Amino acid sequence: MIDSNGLTLHVLPADDGDPEELAELIGRLRTELLDLDVLSADVPAPEDVPEAAKGLGGVPGWLVVQLGTLEGLRAMVTAVRNWVSRSGRTVEITIAGDTLKLTAVTAEQQQRIIDAWLARHAAP
Repeated sequence: MIDSNGLTLHVLPADDGDPEELAELIGRLRTELLDLDVLSADVPAPEDVPEAAKGLGGVPGWLVVQLGTLEGLRAMVTAVRNWVSRSGRTVEITIAGDTLKLTAVTAEQQQRIIDAWLARHAAP
C-alpha cells in the first residue's frame, strides 16, 4: 500500500477565473477520480487546506485523495493528466511534500516528468 496520507490535488486558478468556475471544475475532476481505484476524493474543510493556501484565504480548487495501491496512483495521475489536456488547467499533485505539476507541455515531456515522480513513490 502506498502512503497516500496527505495526497492532495490543487487545480490552479486561472488569472481571470472565478471561484464558482473553479468549484465546478474541481467537482468534475472529483467525479472522474471516483470512477477509478481511489478510496476517496474529497474537498477539504477550510481548516484542512494545506498551509500554502491558507494565506490566500483558503483558495478553492483542492482535493484530498486516498489511494490503496501504486496502480491506483498511476491511474489517478493518468486521469489527471488527461483532464489537464482537456481543460487547459494546471494541477499540482503532492505526496509528502513532493509535488508533481501537470501542465500543457508535450505528452512526451509530461510522461518523463510523471515517470520520475512515480518512481520516487514506488515501494522500495
